[in-house]
Amino acid sequence: MKRIVSVRDAMTGKVLTASPNTTVNRAAKLMAERGVGSIIIVKSKKPIGILTERDLLMKVVSLDLKPSKVKVGKIMSAPIMTIDPNVDMTEAARMMARSKIRRLPVVERGALIGIVTASDITAISPELIGVVTRPEVPAREEIEQSVCEVCGEVTTALHEVNGMWVCENCRDTMGR
Repeated sequence: MKRIVSVRDAMTGKVLTASPNTTVNRAAKLMAERGVGSIIIVKSKKPIGILTERDLLMKVVSLDLKPSKVKVGKIMSAPIMTIDPNVDMTEAARMMARSKIRRLPVVERGALIGIVTASDITAISPELIGVVTRPEVPAREEIEQSVCEVCGEVTTALHEVNGMWVCENCRDTMGR
């Protein structure tokens, strides 16, 4: 008989939150202090967005913006997708995979009560790893200027082989 695990069973109850008027600098410091990769942005205790490490990189660092001048409300990912705590973890994993997200705030009666992450899902239900961690890049797609995962060489042409990004020399030695 298959055991049903609810989101409530896997979620983390203590969620780092901030208001939309919090500076990116302050939010990043809070994330670093807590050792987390995201912060939920709330207004009147209701989640309205999420700020992730990726948001910091793509919307602040890469644009050379000053973190102490930018408010999280301006760069957060919104609207935010949430989940009920009584939903089955398999459905949560499917939602995350379909939406290509790794974090789902858990909301009950309109209030934020926790967060469930891809790591939480795999910790409680390892069989769901394949559901959550779908590759985002199609097989055999080429990317520019990166590091070969086999030899460490920086190159302009990497190729996906057996789930790894490798240079042409390593690709040839791997039999492709």
